Amino acid sequence: MNPAIFSLIGLVVGAVLQFFFTRHLDSKKHQRELRSKAYSDYLLCVSELANLGHQKNTLEGRQLGAKTADAKSRISLYAGPVVISAFAAFERLGATMNTDEQCDSFIDMVAAMRQDSLGGSSVTNADLQAVVLGVRRDKASS
Repeated sequence: MNPAIFSLIGLVVGAVLQFFFTRHLDSKKHQRELRSKAYSDYLLCVSELANLGHQKNTLEGRQLGAKTADAKSRISLYAGPVVISAFAAFERLGATMNTDEQCDSFIDMVAAMRQDSLGGSSVTNADLQAVVLGVRRDKASS
């Protein structure tokens, strides 16, 4: 056989493999972006609720509730199993941050989201809690 044919076959096989590999990587990147966007949207809603104190019966409160439900539904679609478990634990505690247990559960959920989005990047839950919730006086005095 002619060596040019082997070169042509190698070129075609290489191009096909590159196409499928690139397509797979683009798909993974898109999934990661959807997941990270859902996480950040949910955390933004939580922050707005905490900082602005919307009442549920106002237009702003209803809009914030709809945005939160949207982010939660996207998390239920795109999140990994560890995040879903952490989120469910937070929801079972009432999805509020009135007690130390609820705050710890929320931070566990945020840490799981962070791990799911970034992979190997890790921080301590205490540092994450200080950044996300601030330093709480009742914990600081203990």
